[in-house]
Amino acid sequence: MELPKTVVKASRKSPKNMIIYGPPKIGKTTVLSQLKDCLIIDLEEGSDMVDALKIKVNNLKELGEVGKAIIQDGKPYKYVAIDTISKLEEWCEAEAKTIYMKTPMGKNFETKNQEMDRQTKHTSRPCYLSWPPKGQDA
Repeated sequence: MELPKTVVKASRKSPKNMIIYGPPKIGKTTVLSQLKDCLIIDLEEGSDMVDALKIKVNNLKELGEVGKAIIQDGKPYKYVAIDTISKLEEWCEAEAKTIYMKTPMGKNFETKNQEMDRQTKHTSRPCYLSWPPKGQDA
């Protein structure tokens, strides 16, 4: 393997998608605030300490409204950053659970999860589930 001795030229102008990952409070939002024409969609009120193009969003409905507004304004930003994706994941999981629990299959979802938690609470081994159960078709 030969290590580079000079700067390798970029093969494209800007990334289409990018994830900035790291522990809390190391400057991820600060880095985003320095990108020209970057809208930070703040899901966790973590952008208070930076000067930036930013908007606070408190739930999935508001996030959808921001998305629609961006499209209606002709997509005026070069970058759109969701800060943080883990908060978005929490919201989506809660929404999916709510929708699932309204279906016939999901009506006892909470009860089933509580029973599983009770049964596995005292075990030190991980619990692995497979679907469909042995002997049953999907």
